[in-house]
Amino acid sequence: MLSTKRLVLSKPSIADFALFSEILTCPQQTRFLHNESPYNLVQRENYLRNRINHWEEHGFGTFVISLKDEGYEDALAQVSDEDAELEMLVQAGTKLGFIGVEYTPVGSAVDIRFALTKEHEGFGYTSEAASEILDFIAKNTPHRQIYGVAMPENQASKAVLVKLGMTPALDVKLYEADDLDCFSLVLNLHQ
Repeated sequence: MLSTKRLVLSKPSIADFALFSEILTCPQQTRFLHNESPYNLVQRENYLRNRINHWEEHGFGTFVISLKDEGYEDALAQVSDEDAELEMLVQAGTKLGFIGVEYTPVGSAVDIRFALTKEHEGFGYTSEAASEILDFIAKNTPHRQIYGVAMPENQASKAVLVKLGMTPALDVKLYEADDLDCFSLVLNLHQ
């Protein structure tokens, strides 16, 4: 579990299916994803299962983004270091979306992926969570180059990638689709 000023980032579980479904069935959200349309039930189940499996196989992956409830910090402070499992019982508030770094279909490259529920876009949550995720990746994995991809018309996602310090990676192809804008960032250990 990771934490920022306003957010808690936790590994996904089957209990997060409703959150993933909300995002993956929204026509406005999915128009920029691989399908370019809402996901059916099987696709949503597979999507969440793949996020969980990535963690199990690689020790990093996608996190669920939640707002900190009032009193969250006080409750967390009462959990001792020996009771790390209890930390999971200290619940954050509203689930906003997901963000993470995962392997792409091409070789050993990793890219950052994110989506928020429509009502939580525009508040800086993605950038805040992304900064924490990139720090986690720099400190806990051997990956130093992180990619980000977006459809050319997805200005909001490209703005987040640029805000993170990513620059265009013109000769890189991470997915079968030819029409993706690719960005890249080299992490340093002092991220």
